[in-house]
Amino acid sequence: MPCRIGMATDPDERKDEWKREYPNLRNWEILGWFKTKSAAQQAETRLARQHGCVAEPGGRGAEHDDWCVYKFDY
Repeated sequence: MPCRIGMATDPDERKDEWKREYPNLRNWEILGWFKTKSAAQQAETRLARQHGCVAEPGGRGAEHDDWCVYKFDY
C-alpha cells in the first residue's frame, strides 16, 4: 500500500489538500510535533525511509513554528 510522509504547520488544512489529490486517502496520523522546520524535516526524511513512504523536502511556513510530521496511505 503506497504511503506518504509530510510536514505541516496546519495539519487539518494539509489533510484537506491531500484529500483532493488522493481521494482514497486513509490512515492519516500525526507522527510527531517539532518546534522548528529543520527538526521536522529531519524527522520526515528519517520516517519516510523507515516506513518506505514517498516524501518531498519542504513545507510552507516559518522555521520557528510548531510543525507536525504526518503519514497517510493512499
